Amino acid sequence: MAAAALACTIAACDGPKEKAGAARDEAAANASGVPYDGNGPAERAGRAADRVDRAATKARDSQGDALNDQGRSIEAQADAEADKLEQQAQEIRDAAKAKARELDRQPDRLKQTS
Repeated sequence: MAAAALACTIAACDGPKEKAGAARDEAAANASGVPYDGNGPAERAGRAADRVDRAATKARDSQGDALNDQGRSIEAQADAEADKLEQQAQEIRDAAKAKARELDRQPDRLKQTS
C-alpha cells in the first residue's frame, strides 16, 4: 500500500478526489464557455485532499506496524517467561525424584540395621 502511494506521488498521478475535482472544473468551464486549462480550484482542492488521504493511510499503516511489533514483543516475552517456568518445573521434578529415591532407600537401611 505504501509502495503504491509512493509510486503515485513520484509519478504525480491524479488521485480520485483530484480527478473528481478536475471533472467538476471542466464541467464548470464548459458551462460558462471558457476553455478548461487543466488546473482549476476543485482539482487543486482534490489534489490536497488526496495528499491528506495518503498521509492518513501512511499513518495508519505505521500504527498497524507498531502494533504488530508490540504484539511480537509481548509474545517473545511470554515465551521467555514460559521457558523460565518450564526450567523451574523441571528442577522441582528432579528434586522430587531425588527425594523419592532417598525415601525408597530408607526401608532397606532400616532392615539392614535391625
